[in-house]
Amino acid sequence: MKKTNQQMLDLAGALCFLLATFHAVIGFSPALSFYFGAPEALVQNKYALIGVCFLVSLILGIFGLYALSGAGRIPALPRLNQVLIFISGIFILRGLIGIPEFLVVMGVIETSIPIAPRFVFFSMVSLLVGGFFITGVISKKQWFEKKGL
Repeated sequence: MKKTNQQMLDLAGALCFLLATFHAVIGFSPALSFYFGAPEALVQNKYALIGVCFLVSLILGIFGLYALSGAGRIPALPRLNQVLIFISGIFILRGLIGIPEFLVVMGVIETSIPIAPRFVFFSMVSLLVGGFFITGVISKKQWFEKKGL
């Protein structure tokens, strides 16, 4: 596998682990969770907030493990290529939400729901992570095809 392709999946994995840690930490702070977009109803129930943040952290941790598996750092996980493509899609779709958010923030689209500029940043981070995943997956697939696997 090309080193740069491996690096893309390494970066995707590292960012997933960073995001997982971030979600685990903010789960213990209702104010931070609200600032970063948690609904008010969730923030008011601290046990539900911790549970949801733990679940999101767990999912992001699994995504990170799949990225490392795709990079060849750990043994291959089940349905590796399919899951990597699925994860890419999740991050890319989440990132594409940034387009209408950006248009609302810039005043091009009017809406009754205010959008904080930080949400556009969060969407761009998701798009970046999805880009790392999909670049690594596409390159990994090409490598396997060249080897006849």
